[in-house]
Amino acid sequence: MHRRSFAILLSLIVMIVTQGAAFAAPSSAEGKGKQVMLANNGKAHYGIFVRSDADEMEQHAAQELTTYLTQVTGAPFQLSEGVTPPGGPTIVVGRSALTEGLVPELTGPTLGEDGFVIGAAQRYLVIAGSHPRGTMYGVNFFLDTYVGVKWYSPTYTFVPTFPKLQVCVDYDVQVPRFLYREMYVNDGGNEQYRAHNLLNGKYRDRYTQVPQSEPWLNSWSTYWPYDVHNFKKIVPQTSYHYGNQLLAMNENVRSIAAANLISRVTQQVYEGKDASYGFSQEDTTWSPDPDSLAFAALHGGTLAAPIMDMVGDVATRVKAAIPNARIGTLAYMFTEEAPTNMTLPDNVVVTLTPIYKDHGRALNDPKNSFSKQNAERWAQISDDLVFWDYLVDFSGGGYLMPYPSVYAMGETIQFLADFPAFKGYFGELIVGTTAPISTGLTDLRAWVGAKLLWNPNLDYRELIDEFVNGYYGEAAPYMSQYMELLHQAFAQSEDKLTISTPITSSFLSFDLMRQIDGLFAQAAAATSNPVYLNHVQRTRIEVDYTILMRYVDYMMEAQRRNIVWDPDFDNRYARFKTYTADVINYKSKATMTSLYKLIDIRRTLPTIPDFVSSLPYSDWLDYQDHTFRLYEPVGTTLVSDAKASDKAAAKVKGSTNQWAIQLPDTELPREGRWNLYASVRIDPGTGSSGAAAMNYGFSSASGGGRASIDYGQLADGDYHFIALPWVYEYNPNVSDRYYWFAPPNSTAIQNLYVDRIIAVRQ
Repeated sequence: MHRRSFAILLSLIVMIVTQGAAFAAPSSAEGKGKQVMLANNGKAHYGIFVRSDADEMEQHAAQELTTYLTQVTGAPFQLSEGVTPPGGPTIVVGRSALTEGLVPELTGPTLGEDGFVIGAAQRYLVIAGSHPRGTMYGVNFFLDTYVGVKWYSPTYTFVPTFPKLQVCVDYDVQVPRFLYREMYVNDGGNEQYRAHNLLNGKYRDRYTQVPQSEPWLNSWSTYWPYDVHNFKKIVPQTSYHYGNQLLAMNENVRSIAAANLISRVTQQVYEGKDASYGFSQEDTTWSPDPDSLAFAALHGGTLAAPIMDMVGDVATRVKAAIPNARIGTLAYMFTEEAPTNMTLPDNVVVTLTPIYKDHGRALNDPKNSFSKQNAERWAQISDDLVFWDYLVDFSGGGYLMPYPSVYAMGETIQFLADFPAFKGYFGELIVGTTAPISTGLTDLRAWVGAKLLWNPNLDYRELIDEFVNGYYGEAAPYMSQYMELLHQAFAQSEDKLTISTPITSSFLSFDLMRQIDGLFAQAAAATSNPVYLNHVQRTRIEVDYTILMRYVDYMMEAQRRNIVWDPDFDNRYARFKTYTADVINYKSKATMTSLYKLIDIRRTLPTIPDFVSSLPYSDWLDYQDHTFRLYEPVGTTLVSDAKASDKAAAKVKGSTNQWAIQLPDTELPREGRWNLYASVRIDPGTGSSGAAAMNYGFSSASGGGRASIDYGQLADGDYHFIALPWVYEYNPNVSDRYYWFAPPNSTAIQNLYVDRIIAVRQ
């Protein structure tokens, strides 16, 4: 067990046993300030007061404070409303003439919308912000940091028991480092969970059609302008569309965009919403027009230059008509690289979205040097930046695979905090409300991220330990080891975490999975509390998923090394289905029903091809069908196949003429030169010798090649190895390289099957 984990667990035990220890704010950690006895032996020593004319947000916060203090202490705290507080010691919630006199910051700009003060003065304990949202956060912060109520997940809140509750209050002024704080998680619509954890991003109105917030939560930040990916919505005339985007330097484009944005922002204001709107590129590439290319050449060669010049010009025109209007835009994909010799107007909010960085390593890691440099350069161009961080795999292994991004997330937030221009952070943990709730490390990422966005000076590893101890109980030591082993394995690998990292990544090795599977078995055995056991098993989903998808790989490894290993398939699968019963999609647009069908395809240990039987295992690799990328729109899928080496294969119907089955180079070795051999067969159709039974080739950003195989060679319907005529050698400068297989555009065959690809070292 880690020393840090043990220390935190011991301190929690001591507090629970003594029932008299107090959680203290950071400013009072050394015992400074006034000792305030809130309750003792069933008697509340303080009342709670909120103005009768306070808005619903402050009234709700006061009611929650009353409810939780009563629950923690067992003492009946009383909430009163009026013009002035009643006599006796009182916790005063919210801004009023009284609290303004006691807390000078309430009348100035220093606290902003979210900041607050917790202070003891005279007979009062004041919790108030300059704005209602600040007061709400102040109450939630007090309950969390001073009292010990922890909202660890949308479905789990830890409420301590302290019959004697004494807190040490000095003059705690809290202002968040990031103006906009959003951890995009599928929390089942629980906006209160985000409010409890001091998040202020109202993403649900941005991406989904949901009912309006309850009045006591309807005060989310409006800093991030609404809408994304909308160039063509703002300028719908197709004559001004070019290369998937717009004619950025065209005067008519800018005039039309300004007029339409003025209209949309005016409508926003009329509806009582914020005076802002998005004007962002389409979510695709750009083949720019000559004028845009020429402008880019004058500003560092990046296509962000003409785009930002257009956005800045349009935003200036909008501001002339609506002085407080703000326009949001993206620095994303082809506009991620910052331009030179440019600045942006102060009413443009730029969202830097480095989708291609390694999300398992911090932004300031040497392997993310391109994205780091861009962040630094954007901070010189604009004073209003939001950072969009990817914390999930959408289309590779998907939401359920182990994704060790927690350390990188913490370090990235801390790095960004050094740049005043970065005022917002959006941590994308899912892609939609169909993604899983509380699986793997999702709850941990959201909770730790929320804490750091308020105060990035906190030690993120200590936050992780606090969460692990509070969320997993007796199983905490084993879960801490799991976290550390997973992150270490990735850090020591050459893998990269992207939005499409495959489940077959090398860091998810047989040795790692066997070790952490044992840790989860120990964690489950050590846990007597059903709540903690549920948390363990919900986290274990990502381990079970990996083993269920790769058990044949691991069995092959065990066989090669003479290790006795049993994947315990039936019991593991039953547990996996139990704890994923409420999950809809396991990755973007892929349902759990489709995943269960894949797992239901039972495999055997594959046979060893004759042409590699005399080679050492280090000189050949077997890529089975589960490592392939399948083009599903044409019906490509994995199927049981008695003729295949492991009794399963990738299958696609004939006549689609699509690159239906692909092997991306992310699966292939990073060193050496390799010859590739594909094991393929067909269900014969109307073809004959001389016609193509299959086309195949490779594709990359720098070119490609293609070939075909004669129908006569495959007409018997059995598997045959086809030598691919291209030698594979990893090249870090060539992106998106993959080998593909496609049926002919005819009725020559009924179905094409690809069983596996064997790589042989030259």
